[in-house]
Amino acid sequence: VMKHRFRHLKSGLNLRAKVIGILAGGTIFVTIAVGVLTLVARQSDHLLERASMAQRHLELLILLSGRISDYGLVVLEAVQQPAVDEQKLSAGRDRVDAIFQSIEAVIADQVKLLPSGDAQTAVATKSLLNARMRAQFTALRSQISNAHGGADSPDRRADNVRNAMNAFGVRFAPQLAQAIEDQRMEVKAAREEMSSLRRNANTFAIVWVLAALVVSWLLYWLAGRPILSRISQTVAGAIEISSGQLERRLEPAGRDELTLLMTRFNRMADSFSRREAKLLAMQGKLQDTIEERTSDLSSANEQLEKIDANRRRFFSDISHELRTPLTVIIGEAEVSLRQSARVDAETTTSLETILTRARSLRRRVDDLLRIARSESGKLDLELQAHNLNTVLKDAIEDSQTLASSHGVAIKAQLPGAPLVAGYDKEWLRQAVSGLLANAIKYSPADTEITVEMVEAEGSATITIADQGFGISADDLPLIFERFYKGEDESHASAGGFGIGLSLIKWVIEEHGGTITVESPTANPAQCTDNISHGSTFTIKMPLVAA
Repeated sequence: VMKHRFRHLKSGLNLRAKVIGILAGGTIFVTIAVGVLTLVARQSDHLLERASMAQRHLELLILLSGRISDYGLVVLEAVQQPAVDEQKLSAGRDRVDAIFQSIEAVIADQVKLLPSGDAQTAVATKSLLNARMRAQFTALRSQISNAHGGADSPDRRADNVRNAMNAFGVRFAPQLAQAIEDQRMEVKAAREEMSSLRRNANTFAIVWVLAALVVSWLLYWLAGRPILSRISQTVAGAIEISSGQLERRLEPAGRDELTLLMTRFNRMADSFSRREAKLLAMQGKLQDTIEERTSDLSSANEQLEKIDANRRRFFSDISHELRTPLTVIIGEAEVSLRQSARVDAETTTSLETILTRARSLRRRVDDLLRIARSESGKLDLELQAHNLNTVLKDAIEDSQTLASSHGVAIKAQLPGAPLVAGYDKEWLRQAVSGLLANAIKYSPADTEITVEMVEAEGSATITIADQGFGISADDLPLIFERFYKGEDESHASAGGFGIGLSLIKWVIEEHGGTITVESPTANPAQCTDNISHGSTFTIKMPLVAA
């Protein structure tokens, strides 16, 4: 473990050294370039200042020549006058002295710009030349002062001044010309040095750029290229792995962090490959299991379909087989009752009972046949716009005979205006008749069944309320389920197969309506006395335009 850590530390230092070497090389090159550029800039500023000072010195010397000429004219004009104007002479001298002082200041600045040695000595010599020219001007001033201070005539004073100025000019002009030439040479020398510095800087820049390119290429070839190549290989491998090519492997090279990364990448790819192999094996097993279970389900589904088809066929067949003898029984009973004169009272009562039971049984058979046909998809509703008052009246009329036999009265509260809905007239009549028959069965004698219809929010609400035994809380949520019969045995005499309400619910919903039931018996808190308050069925049917 320690050996592995040492190797890892060594490889880390190796890669780190490469990166630091590349950065250090670039930093050194940039530092040297910046240093050289700084020196060039400083030297250029120095030479520019030298040239500026020399140019300023040259301008002052030229200005000095003009000021001395002006001073000579002022002096000649002044001495030709009977009274010499000392103020003009003093002003002329002051202007010339100011130029000499400015030249001394410029020479001092030039000395500061030059390094110690011969260069400063040469400039100091220029200062000495300036002092000599100033001394000659001072001597000229003394001669002029002596000339206009005597008792000579103006013409004589003018001749003396001219002679003094001619002598001054002979001595001063060569010195001034020498000083001007020296400053011109100084300006020329500064400009030549600046040109030479510019050429050297350009040469250095070209050489340095070439050297930087060569060094950069060497650093890239020796250090950067291997690193970038391995990074690119790693990135390409990661892309291929992510796209599902788990057989992709890298080729580690070197002894640094990238080598360790590539090695771990290969290990990761190996792990992914093993996991993929396991997943494929598990997927194969799962697929086999799914196919096996699917085959079992298909077989079971086929069996269920056969059973369901047999069940529907059984209902259809048994309903058909039962309807024929029931029709015969009902027909014979009706024929016998029409011949009541030939039949005694006891036989008549028996025939009426047989007819009632046979008709009830035929309705049950019809219910079974409807359910069988509806589940097979063979029942179609013929929806047309009809007045709901009509279907309710027809259903009440159909139920009057049964209600009279049970001693139950049916009371209708229908609106005067027609309420039009889209429905199948026969099926909806049978559904309402079924609800009335159900209410009659569970109502004691001498009670009322109330049928009421009102309009609210574009729907017709039909309520059928009885005063029967009510529905228990356990049975209430289940009464619309097919083949469900309540657990209350006290009213078993009502009979039934548990399919009537489910068929009624199916018919109502196929018409786009809803049906609900309420029974106070299901909620003892709603019963304020010890008698039953019956059940109330509520149907809501959507209305349409008349």
